[in-house]
Amino acid sequence: MFNYTHYIAIDWSARNQPSPARPTKDAIWVAESATCGPARTHYFRTRHACAAYLEQRLIELRHERVLVGWDFSFGYPEGFAAALGLEGTPAWRAVWKHITGLVEDTADNRSNRFAVGALLNEQVGAPAGPFWGVPAGQRSAHLHSTRTFRYPVQAGHHSLPERRLVETLHPRMQPAWKLAYTGSVGSQTLLGIPYLLRLRDHAQLRRVSRVWPFEGGAAGAHILHAEIYPSLLPLPKRDAIPDREQVRSYVAWLRERQAAGELRSLLERPWGEDVGVHNRVTQHEGWILGIKGRVASGPSTPPPHKVG
Repeated sequence: MFNYTHYIAIDWSARNQPSPARPTKDAIWVAESATCGPARTHYFRTRHACAAYLEQRLIELRHERVLVGWDFSFGYPEGFAAALGLEGTPAWRAVWKHITGLVEDTADNRSNRFAVGALLNEQVGAPAGPFWGVPAGQRSAHLHSTRTFRYPVQAGHHSLPERRLVETLHPRMQPAWKLAYTGSVGSQTLLGIPYLLRLRDHAQLRRVSRVWPFEGGAAGAHILHAEIYPSLLPLPKRDAIPDREQVRSYVAWLRERQAAGELRSLLERPWGEDVGVHNRVTQHEGWILGIKGRVASGPSTPPPHKVG
């Protein structure tokens, strides 16, 4: 159940033009490894090129057991789906489908991510949030360059906090509401979710694919997609391109956790046994693979996190 034969880690990018032909940082890097042997890394200039490669590779591996890690947020704080007026369960999937219907991302990496952020703010009915962060020349009435409001954001009858539960466990993590500037993950999230949803629902992959932790644990999944945060791992810093070293180190870390028999504890309710927390994580917000720590479903301060 927790014995994987292949591991893939993806460092995503929201770059609005093709990355340079020569491999560079702040672009899309993919590392993959089997349970033995060296990790291979791949550089992609566009999101379309990366998605095409992953589709082909996962189809090839669909009869194996593959753990796929994506370096962007899989969810938003609880209440976002309801604030958008989205019907249907589960809430996370309703949000994914809604975002996928709004995002435009061309083969040359041109996207409308800031327009989508502004539209989502408008749809929840908040004055200028919860999304924020945009170059000054693209700011609008519904998306500001700086955070001009406070969390929680009141969106009708719903209150949207700044962070998901898992993000309260580590101060370096950035919320998915932040679309620009240092450390932001929001644009990567808006542009990553549509690709991941299409891979999850691909005609040749949907019967063997699951998204953790929204669709249960690893049972029944030949391909398990999980959210990762490679920056939590210490790097040897021997590579001139940190992104390449991060994904290579992450697949090595996954192999080590499996060899040590620790993957089960990382995939089976690492957030603890609280029913409210469990429902919030598995229906709305998601979790980051590698983080263990009990959190409170209310406003109390959670204990420090544990990685691994």
